[in-house]
Amino acid sequence: MSKRVHVSTGENSVLLSAERHARILDHLRVRHRASVDELAGLLDASTATVRRDLTQLSVTGLLRRVHGGAVTDAVAEVPQPAAADEALAAAVYGRLVAGDAVILEGQSVMPLVARRIAAQPMRLIIATNQLEVARTLLGKPGVDVILLGGKLHPAGYTLPQPLGASDLKFLVANKAFVEVEGVHHAAGITTTAVEDAHFKHELLQHALRKTVVAPASRAGLVFGHRIAQTDEIDCWLTTRLGGAQREVAAALPFEVLESEP
Repeated sequence: MSKRVHVSTGENSVLLSAERHARILDHLRVRHRASVDELAGLLDASTATVRRDLTQLSVTGLLRRVHGGAVTDAVAEVPQPAAADEALAAAVYGRLVAGDAVILEGQSVMPLVARRIAAQPMRLIIATNQLEVARTLLGKPGVDVILLGGKLHPAGYTLPQPLGASDLKFLVANKAFVEVEGVHHAAGITTTAVEDAHFKHELLQHALRKTVVAPASRAGLVFGHRIAQTDEIDCWLTTRLGGAQREVAAALPFEVLESEP
C-alpha cells in the first residue's frame, strides 16, 4: 500500500495558509456555518490542516469554533470597537490629507481608520500589514493599497520574514501611524512581543513623520521589547490624559496630541 506524501517549503506553506484562511472566511460569509469535512473538500486539504486553520482564525474573532466545524455571524464578524479606539481612529483619519503615502500598523485602531477612509475616500497610498485594512480599502476610488506580505499571524496580520524583505526595502511614506503598548519617558516605546517590536521599528524607519498611537492608559507603562527611543518619535496620538498621565506626557520630548473618547 502506498501513501501519498505532501512536502512543502516554509514559504509556500505561508502563502497557502493565507489563501486557505481567505477562502474559509469567504465561504462562511455566505453560508455562516461549515463543517471540517466540508472545508477540507473545498480547500483540498486534510481535516487536521482545516482544524488548525479554524483554531488560528478563531483567535481573530472572525469565526467561532463549534463541534465539528465553525460558525460566524454579524456579531463575530464586526465586533463593537471601544470608545477609545474610535476616538483614536477619528484622530488618525483627521490627520490624513489627499496625496499622503501612509503606513497604518495595528490591530485595534487601524481597521477603524480604514472604515473611515472607505466611507469618504481620498487619494492615498496605504501600506499596511493588516488583512482587514487591505480588504476594507480594496477597490476604493483613489486609494492604492500595498499589503506587506510575509508570515501570517493568527490575529490577522503579517510579519515579513526575514525583516527587510524586498517590499520593505524600498518602502517610503510621509506619515506612519503605529499602535504601541507602552509609552515611557526613559524606557521609550515598548511592546510585549519581540517580533512585533522589530517590525514596528522597521516600519517607522520608512516614514518621514512617525506617530505612535495608544490610549492614555498606556502612559508610563514599560513592556519587554523596545520599538523606539523617545527621540526617534515625532508624535504620540492618545486619548484624554489624566493627572498622572499628563505628568508622563510632560516628560516626553515629542508632541502629544489628545483626542476625545
